[in-house]
Amino acid sequence: MRHPLTKRIGFALVRLAATALAAAILCGLMVRFSPGFGVDERQLDATLSSETKQALRESHNVFAGSLGFSQSLNRPIRDLLAERAPKTATLMATGVAGGWMLALLFAVPPVAFRRPSLAAAFSVFSGASACLPAAGLALVLFRFGASTEWMIPLILFPRLYQFASGLLRQSYNMPHVLLARAKGISGARVFFQHVLPPARGQMIALAAVSVNMAFGASVAVEAICDRAGLGQLAWKAALSRDLPVLVVLTALVALLTQFSSTVADAFAPAARRTA
Repeated sequence: MRHPLTKRIGFALVRLAATALAAAILCGLMVRFSPGFGVDERQLDATLSSETKQALRESHNVFAGSLGFSQSLNRPIRDLLAERAPKTATLMATGVAGGWMLALLFAVPPVAFRRPSLAAAFSVFSGASACLPAAGLALVLFRFGASTEWMIPLILFPRLYQFASGLLRQSYNMPHVLLARAKGISGARVFFQHVLPPARGQMIALAAVSVNMAFGASVAVEAICDRAGLGQLAWKAALSRDLPVLVVLTALVALLTQFSSTVADAFAPAARRTA
């Protein structure tokens, strides 16, 4: 009999592969039946040979070995991804880590030290920050000379803080935590042994989902700061209607979303067991 964890991993891999296949097919169909598909003004050049024109038509195929050809940047999409993906991955990793650091830094003290006024002030600040769109907040931070690495953490902070704060308050109100505090156990021991374990699974699940949030924020940050990453590539492709690039990036986002959801679901049973 197979172990339940093995079954969950196998099901997650099958679902990830199915998502990749469905995203590739749907994106390809969208491009194939979009207005102006396969039209390239260079094909009207009478001096070009038939082989050159055939190569131009094949460059629109996103299922080719190079994942297609970017008309706006005049480069294979595979080369663009290999060049830009590490920069965006670094920016996203810094953003997720920094956003969680800020969220926990503001969420833990008011709850741990029972300071309702401080929690209310932080909630008002995070609520006001959450009202600003990612592009607007990135533009404000750019005007004040903020570092690019700190823009995504500040964009993610309001949403992560609200979740972390609510989750910690819920954990602190559990009966076993109230009993531990009534017995005079120190605050640090109560936090690490009784409060954090029930919330750990849900926080890890949200950390996986926050990767998608970081990618969405990277589009605005890279476009405003002119940082050569996947976010800037998506922005330029949308402005120039570079459909092959948009198709490949859409498929990558679908895979990233499915992977994040898979990781979040993997920690959901653990979160229910510790609750």
